[in-house]
Amino acid sequence: MEHQVPPQTAIMHIIAGFWLSRSVYLAARLKLADAIGDGERALPDLAAKTGTHPAALRRLMRALTSHGFFRECEDGRYAQSPLSETLRSGRPGSMRGLAEAELGHDHYEAWGQIETCLRQDGTAFERLYGMPIWRYYGEHPETEALFAEAMSNFTTIAHAGILGSYEFPRFKTAVDVGGGHGAFLKAVLDPHPDARGILFDVPTVIAEAEQAGAITGDASRRIQPVAGDFFKEVPAGGDLYLLKFILHDWKDEPSIQILSSVRKAIKAGGRLVIVEIVLPKASEPHVGPLIDLNMMVMTGGIERTEMEYRQLLASSGFRLERVVATKSPFSIIEAAPI
Repeated sequence: MEHQVPPQTAIMHIIAGFWLSRSVYLAARLKLADAIGDGERALPDLAAKTGTHPAALRRLMRALTSHGFFRECEDGRYAQSPLSETLRSGRPGSMRGLAEAELGHDHYEAWGQIETCLRQDGTAFERLYGMPIWRYYGEHPETEALFAEAMSNFTTIAHAGILGSYEFPRFKTAVDVGGGHGAFLKAVLDPHPDARGILFDVPTVIAEAEQAGAITGDASRRIQPVAGDFFKEVPAGGDLYLLKFILHDWKDEPSIQILSSVRKAIKAGGRLVIVEIVLPKASEPHVGPLIDLNMMVMTGGIERTEMEYRQLLASSGFRLERVVATKSPFSIIEAAPI
């Protein structure tokens, strides 16, 4: 007979999950994994490196190690675990920026106001900070830089699943609309050595990408960074346009504006490839509805079903051709201009 967890215990696990998520935020914020590095680190040294009180840090580390973050050695030193390795900065598969951005700062504060989203129009973020999130990031470069790191982390989750599940149509010029620092565009270009790309984003993000050296080496020869506003226009002449994690940030009307800009720019016979979560038809455990709540709180955007994407595309001069599930929570939505 299968053992069932009492519902009260299940609820307690959910409540404790909030405490754990904040502990993980602290690990990311303090860069504990970076401080430990490849070897082992004693508590006093770790406290000195992170500017924390040793006794309090000991309690945090106890909570983290009990849930698989870090490993406590027999002599009391700390070493990495597979989970804590994901919190190291600047490494393949790093989730440090995503953990800090999503579990703290403006996200944490805005989620504290989620109830207002059920009673008033607009986002909790705007009510808390007095402006839309994108304007706020434009005026707060440190916060925007953390968000850019978080989105780069988020992209790594999608890369392996997407690139291993979908073969991009042949193209000469790919335009990544809202492409951030270009990680996705570079991955799309890699198997197509004769193709080139245009990285398109707002001026501040393009400047950050250039300052961070995100487009160097072969990428600098093949990728042209262009700054602008995708609500007004996007670079013309591409035969492949990419929209990754863009449309879910916006409600239907602004999403149609973005898609209409792409429709004006795309070559005849070109393809639009959208990377987003496609909500399942039935209620089932899925990250999509939770990210949908995050959109409600932060950006005013929305996660959509396949039918909703079909209608959105039709309103913008595109025909949804197919939806390809990937080995990740995300799907590929392929569309053609009509």
